[in-house]
Order: sequence, then structure tokens, then C-alpha cells
Amino acid sequence: MRKLVLFMCILCAAAVLASCGKKEEQQEPETVATTEQPADEAKRPAHWPESGDRGKLQGSVVDTLRVKKKRFNITRDQYWDEQGGVLGNDYFEVWYPPGRTTVTHGMYVFEELMPARKKLADFFGKAPEELLVIKATVSIEAYKAATGRDWWYYSVIKGDSITFSPIFVLYKRGLSNIAIPHEYYQWSIQKITRYGAPRWLEEGMASYLSGEGKILLDQMYEFKNDDIEMTLERIEEVLQGEPARKESRIAYYRSYRMVKKLIDTYGVEKLRDVILAIGYGQTVGDAFESTYGVGMDDIMKVATEYEVDLTQKEG
Repeated sequence: MRKLVLFMCILCAAAVLASCGKKEEQQEPETVATTEQPADEAKRPAHWPESGDRGKLQGSVVDTLRVKKKRFNITRDQYWDEQGGVLGNDYFEVWYPPGRTTVTHGMYVFEELMPARKKLADFFGKAPEELLVIKATVSIEAYKAATGRDWWYYSVIKGDSITFSPIFVLYKRGLSNIAIPHEYYQWSIQKITRYGAPRWLEEGMASYLSGEGKILLDQMYEFKNDDIEMTLERIEEVLQGEPARKESRIAYYRSYRMVKKLIDTYGVEKLRDVILAIGYGQTVGDAFESTYGVGMDDIMKVATEYEVDLTQKEG
């Protein structure tokens, strides 16, 4: 009888320990992107799930975020139920929307920005020291309302801030790894040249550094049956105002092709030196002439002499 009682006690103790272990496994670590209490339905952002299931991030995700926060030297990490959150280091502040796991959107931006900053610094010998604020919008509708721009624009650069189309939308379009560095490079060239570079050089160099060439070419096939000729003056005019998708994309593509032609002909270092010379106070014409040893008109003639073949699309 005593053996039976002892055996029953052991079984009960094992059951209690198993139950505790199961509960322990289900507990997930705290994270900045946690909503502790569901918001009022009246205050609930439209993109949050109706079920109110906005619990904590999975443990593996949290561990990954902790590693990345250390790697990117994140010193600011805050979250508010209604506003969303912010991640920041010495160079960038990334604001992401409210939600269950949108902190991952913010960290993804850092994954693209930090290598882009290193590449820029290696290329120019320096990178802007100003704090760049990145705003990741929650939806296309929110992006349009905040910027006045349509869905096909990557972002809007204003001063030392960039408002992006939703990061997850750019990711689904296969553009996030190009769009985020591109906009950073464009902003950086604006800072390095003190806003003195022509827009075609700004856009074209950003496209070159971000590896956007194939995407720009792919976008041009939409207009393969249209007239896509554009003078240098019109390219600059379009880039200043960006009036419509067709004209803007043609101008983006031609800006890239001009930059690529100069690089293929003379090497990338000369175009880099032009950008630096503009930043040191030279006019655009003087910067090109002193760097290339010929007049601006001759350089532009070389830059605009390239062929566009849209008769066959690869892939």
C-alpha cells in the first residue's frame, strides 16, 4: 500500500512539473514592440488586426532584434501604442508604425542604411554627419496623405528627413533593397554638394551606387511603343517637378544612363571628384571642366550619346 501511495505521489509531482514547464515555454520575452493592453476600438489603427491579437513578438524574433540593436549601436528604442516606435543611433532615426511586429520594419531599414552609409563613406571618403530621420508609413493611403505623392514614388526627401512608401510594400515589389539605399545616397549627395549638383547627376549617381540600373530598364519596357526621347534640359525640368509617372521614369532612366556612360568612358573616380568639387564651392561647369579637362558641353555630348534598345526584354 505504501508503495502504491508513493507511486501516486511521484506521478502527481511529475504532472505538476510538466504543467509548469509548459507554461514557462509559452511565456515570451518582453520587447519594445509589445502592446500590453488592447487599444480602444475607437482608437485602434485601421491596420491592426480586428481580433485584438497583438501580443508579444516571438522569442526568436526578439533575440534577433537584440543582436541587431547591438550591431547597429541602437541607443534610442521607444514605442507608443498609438504612434508606433522609433529606433535610433548616431546617424539615423527610424520611425515605424504601430502594430504587433512593425519594429521589424524599422530594423529592416537599418539593415539597408548601415551598409549604404559605409559604402558611401568608402566611395567619397566621408558621409554626412547630420542625423537623418526616416519615416516608414503604414499604408499607401497614409503615404499619399503625408507626402502628396503617388504609390510609384519610393519616398519624399525633405531637409534631413525621408518619408518612405510602406516598407512592406516596397519589399513585396522587390524594391526595398534598392529604394532605401537609393534615397539615402540621393540625400547624401545633396548634403555633400550643398544642394549644388544638377538633379540628373544626383539621381543618376544614386541609381548607380544602389544598383538600380536593371530596375530602371525594366520599367522602361512599359513605354517601348512610345516616344522616350528627352533633351537634357527637359530631363532636368522633369526631375525638378516630377509631373507624371511616364515622364519621371524616362528622366530617371536617362539620368542613370548619362552617369553610366561617363563612368564607362572616363572611370567612376572623375565623377566622384566632380561631386566633391561642387561641394567645395565650384560651379557645376567649373567642376566638370577642371576634372575632365574639357568644356561642359563636350562632356554632356559624351554623356548623352548612348543607345536605348527596348525591342527585347531579358528574363
